[in-house]
This record gives sequence, C-alpha cells and structure tokens, in this order.
Amino acid sequence: MNPEDLVGMLAEVERIRELTLDLVERSVPPLMPAPPTDADGTERAVFELLLGVRRAVLGNPAAARGLHDLLVAEGRRHADTPTGAELRDALAASSAVDNLRRIWETLSLNVLDGPAASNTAPDAWAELLADAIIGHGLDSSVLGRFRPEGFA
Repeated sequence: MNPEDLVGMLAEVERIRELTLDLVERSVPPLMPAPPTDADGTERAVFELLLGVRRAVLGNPAAARGLHDLLVAEGRRHADTPTGAELRDALAASSAVDNLRRIWETLSLNVLDGPAASNTAPDAWAELLADAIIGHGLDSSVLGRFRPEGFA
C-alpha cells in the first residue's frame, strides 16, 4: 500500500465518522441541543464547550474511551500515593465531585461505560447508534450517501 492509498483510506474513514455523527445528530436531536438564544458571552462559551465535549465523545468513541481509561488509571495510581490518598479522601467528601459526575454523565450519555476491546468503540456507543437508526428508521437519502456513484 502506498502513502496516497493510506491517506485516501484515512480520509474515507473520517468521512464515514462524520456521516455517522451527522446521522446521530439528526436522528436524535436532543443529543445536540440548540444553543440558548438569550445567553451572554460566558454562558454561550460554556454551552459551546459542553457541546464540543459531547461531539468529541460521540464522534470519536474509541479515542474518548482511551483517554477516559488513561485518566482513570492515572487517577488510581495517584490515589495509591500518600498525597493522592489525601486528595482522594477530600474529593470523596466534596459535593463538587457529584456535580462533575452529573455533568460528565449528561455529556457522555455513559457511552464510555461497559466492555470494549482496546481501540474500539464501546458497546454502549454502538447501542446508541443502533437505537438512533432503529428508533427513527434509516432514511434512504442517508444510506445513499454511502453508495458509490453507479453502484446499484
């Protein structure tokens, strides 16, 4: 395989990823809520940040799962140190952690939970995609975007 073919394949994978995310966004509109119309600059910036996190998790589930697992493992390693154990105990008693967990679960829809082989999309993400397709029907125009020109 030459470099041009590899670049072409990577571009096609990215195109399919974008189409998949577009399908999820169109099939399940509440996943990508409309921005608040009366938001000030700070509130709008926070909204855009949170929406970006959700798009990143849904658009790159294997990468998001890898980053999630890396951060969890590093947190556990740090918690095994005296300084980390002290921080862990302080955080366990903090209501801010519950708030962060609520934010994370809302943004990620818990699609990073559950089993998944290394470098693959988590099962929960695949189930979300299947629910979007089955629950709202697969539109022929969407499927047509995947069909090469001239292919019956």
